[in-house]
Amino acid sequence: MIEIRQGSDLSSQVRHLKGQGFESSGGERVDFSAWYSSNWTDMRATWMTQLSPNTGFIWGLGTGENGRKYSISPSLKLGLIHRANIDRRTVLTLRATTTLGGRLREKSCTADYGEIGGVQAVNCRMAASPLEPAETLRYLFNETSRDQHQISVSLSHAF
Repeated sequence: MIEIRQGSDLSSQVRHLKGQGFESSGGERVDFSAWYSSNWTDMRATWMTQLSPNTGFIWGLGTGENGRKYSISPSLKLGLIHRANIDRRTVLTLRATTTLGGRLREKSCTADYGEIGGVQAVNCRMAASPLEPAETLRYLFNETSRDQHQISVSLSHAF
């Protein structure tokens, strides 16, 4: 096993919304905590299977995460790591991984704008913004993790 972690940059992005909210036209507080909470935080585990003395296959799984107004899909991590001895004291290591899935998608809300706009789909986070409801839909989360694709090169020399 190389790594096990609970939480990701996408989980954190959603978690930061829990303390936020807005005031409705009727003066009521609309709190985001119920919409952007989950009983389970995305958990990812990564392993390496040795293919040769210097090469390994990296693979891993992510469970995903779901809340009322968002979801992070399950993920599969695949990659390779290779180590090359340049000389007896110098080692070059190449590692590349990609993650399939694991996308954060946000769901819209339905808001009643009364006589001004009627009932419309809107980005929950922006329901009280000055933007037109349809315009807010462009800002729904639909993102992959910052570490979806990784390449690293390491050169180590023992003195």
